[in-house]
Amino acid sequence: MKRVLLMTAAGLVLAQSAMAGMENCRFALHWKAKFVATKTVATLCDNPGTALVEPNYSPNFNSTTTIANPLPCTQYTTSGPAPAGATIYVVVAKAGGEGVAAVSFGIHYLNWGTGGINPAFPPNFTYCADGIPFANDGGFGDFPAQNGAVRVTWNTANGCPAATQQVIGADGAHAVVGSFYVYAYGPEQLQVTGNNNLQGGVPELAVANCAGATTDLYQVWGPVIFQQLMGRVDLGGGNGYNPCFLTSTHETTWGKIKTKYAASE
Repeated sequence: MKRVLLMTAAGLVLAQSAMAGMENCRFALHWKAKFVATKTVATLCDNPGTALVEPNYSPNFNSTTTIANPLPCTQYTTSGPAPAGATIYVVVAKAGGEGVAAVSFGIHYLNWGTGGINPAFPPNFTYCADGIPFANDGGFGDFPAQNGAVRVTWNTANGCPAATQQVIGADGAHAVVGSFYVYAYGPEQLQVTGNNNLQGGVPELAVANCAGATTDLYQVWGPVIFQQLMGRVDLGGGNGYNPCFLTSTHETTWGKIKTKYAASE
């Protein structure tokens, strides 16, 4: 059964669909030191409402000057120190050139309330998407709290945002969804998850393109493979996990992987 949600007043619908050119997307995380605005880099995000790439702190600009130096997702940093504050970006990478209009995902913190993140000082999230977020509660409060999730859109009233079509190197289009600010008092892991709080109890890890077609990576690849498409950042020890290193050109192709695990779907 299709699961449908009206995403904006303009009528963008996020629904399960067939493969729509976004089936190789990855939900990657990139660690950076706590953001401090400067005269040259004053914002966390590019303005998706313009065709220009304004100086900003995201990996799609990745510079302390006014000259852009976009970072492909295969060069993302997936670990950082603790105790310390950090800015951690969520980027849909290896996307198709048709542009990203909406995404759905969740978050899990390994040591929430047990020495890593203190729930009294929870993470916050700055959206780089300029549409409507639909956050939900995984038992500890709405996203970005522990096990929370979100469906979020970009404003497509004036066409597909150029910021969601930015192709970087050989890693496809990179759409910066937003950034967490977290303070970890001790070792912590931030793991992207599916959106696990929807009616029916089926995870959703979805990307809608600017043509209105949606690819749910859980439905495309099944419960085993979709786990490998979501990034992790380790704080205070560990190397994290970068899903952009998982490619479709390995000896074991995506088709073979899907066939191998078809019985578990």
